[in-house]
Formats: sequence, C-alpha cells, structure tokens
Amino acid sequence: MVAVVKKYLGFLKRNAKSLVLMAFFISFSSLAVWLDDLERDINGVKPGVTMGGQQVERLLPAEVHQVVMELAMQYHSYPLEPRIDKATGKIIAEQSGNLLDVVNCQQLIMKAPPGAQLELPLLPISPKHSSLELAAISQAVGHYETWVSGSVHRHNNIALAARGISNVLLWPGEHFSFNEVVGPRSPERGYMPAPILLNGGRGMDFGGGVCQVASTLYNAALDAGLKIEERHAHSKAVRYVPEGRDATVSYPDLDLCFINNKDGPVIIKAGLGGSHLWVKIMGRSK
Repeated sequence: MVAVVKKYLGFLKRNAKSLVLMAFFISFSSLAVWLDDLERDINGVKPGVTMGGQQVERLLPAEVHQVVMELAMQYHSYPLEPRIDKATGKIIAEQSGNLLDVVNCQQLIMKAPPGAQLELPLLPISPKHSSLELAAISQAVGHYETWVSGSVHRHNNIALAARGISNVLLWPGEHFSFNEVVGPRSPERGYMPAPILLNGGRGMDFGGGVCQVASTLYNAALDAGLKIEERHAHSKAVRYVPEGRDATVSYPDLDLCFINNKDGPVIIKAGLGGSHLWVKIMGRSK
C-alpha cells in the first residue's frame, strides 16, 4: 500500500505542471462557456422566439443575420409575367413574387419578447405586365395567307413549323427569331425530307417547306408594321409569295427576325387549313 502511495505521489510530482495547465484550461473553458451564456442572456434573442417556424432563441446579432440571409434565399421568388399557353392559346395569369425584408426581419427577431412566433416580413414583387393587357388583344393587326402544294412530307413540315410559331407572345420591344422559336428541322423532331431551293437549284432536305411558313410570317409582320431586323431572299423566286416578299430560313445560319415595336403586346397565330397556310398578328383594338 505504501508503495502505491509513493508511486502516485511521484506521478503527481513529475506531472504537476501538466496538471496545473489542465486545471487552468478546464477552468478557462468553463469561464468561456459561462461568459457566452451571459452574453446570450444579455444580447441574444429571447427564449422561445421563432421566425417563420424556425427556432432563433438565444442567437446573437451576427448569428441572426446569417439565419435571416438564409431565409431570404429560401423564400425569394421572382414574379411570373402573364403568358400564353402554347398548346391551347389560353391566357395564364401573372403571379407576384416575394422578397424578404432583411433589415426588418432582423429587427423583429432581436426585439421580440420571449416565446414570440414571428411571421416572415415578405414584400410582394409585382409583375411588370398584367393579364388584362393580353385580354385586350382582340383583332388581327397583320394577316397573310399562302397556298400550300406539294407532297405529304412538305405539308407535314409546314404544319410543324406553323404550330411552332403559333401562340408566341411578344411584349413591346421583344425580339422574335424564327430559328430560336421553331428550332432545328430534324427527323427527331418530326421533320421529313422534302424539296428545297439550294443555290438556285432544287434538292431534298429535312424541313423542306418551312421557308413558306417563314415567308407567310414575314408578310404578316410587314402587314402589322413590325420592325424587321433580319430577312433573306431565296436564291430563286418562289411561287407562294410575290417576288421580293419571300424569306428563306436555314437553321442556324439564315434567320427571320423582327421586333414588336408597338406600344402593346402582340400574339402570333398560325395554322394550316386544307391547302391554305395563314398567319395572323393579333393586337389590341384601336
């Protein structure tokens, strides 16, 4: 027993400095925890406080700021402008967005009494446009028709492209690109090989006939007084429009582009009825 005690005393003697340091750090850590608790009691959020269902009690201002910024990212939403359903042509109403009032949110949290259940101070973001503007579109401000001939494949391509441009909405100042809207004329997208004009001669390619849709749209846009930005003539006169009124397109190089320079929105409508291809530019009645 004496030997054990001597051994223990020897250990204490050899490691006295380490034990003192250990005791100091334990005491310092306890003091730090106590000081942190004291600061949270004095400067932190009151117990039981929640913001938008999230617990924020006893958080310090810097921590509250971090939480509020995360909430701002979580609840931020952009407004949705009114639009046209591509398949049906029906108006889809606009939706407001939300923006968290960061400064107010942090102040509410810091000033809240114990147990307060706070609602997020969200600020609505209104869309730029209203569906009432679309509802006011009631008449054709531009219109053009062409006679469709040729193979079943050519009719198929024309119908696909006409469907692609139909129910496209352009707000004032917006740009229209035929190639962007219609997309590649590829077999994967339903296009078939049909005759095309190529360097003054004739050939076969997927999407043959699509230029008639572009030409019909071009004339409807001219009739509506829209500003033409890009248009290319065929290498040879075509039969479906007068000379100088055609518009050839080739994805992605040759495009038909115009701008809605009106003071109100316009909607492109297009369709193939029997052997007639028609395009209307719909706008507000004057």
